[in-house]
Amino acid sequence: MMKLPRIRKPLFAVSLAVVSLAAFAQTPRPNSGELAPEWTRTDTDRDGFLTKEELVPFPSVLKQFEAIDTDRDGKISQAEYADWVDAGKPTKDG
Repeated sequence: MMKLPRIRKPLFAVSLAVVSLAAFAQTPRPNSGELAPEWTRTDTDRDGFLTKEELVPFPSVLKQFEAIDTDRDGKISQAEYADWVDAGKPTKDG
């Protein structure tokens, strides 16, 4: 059995625990992987955001643009879109 070194500085141990918890807290949501394919097809300029122009083929999403764009920067981030999806707002475009 491997002998682990003794931690001599309690502050180091606490810092290590905090960093570990912070890394765990930043794990991606379960649905982020599910959004990737549809996001990639819609984000035609590949800038990581959806604009009104990119959403023209999706009128039901375009109608909700202002509600989805919660930071009011004129574009929808993947996080804003994921929040909208998680809230159960999406509708199907025909």
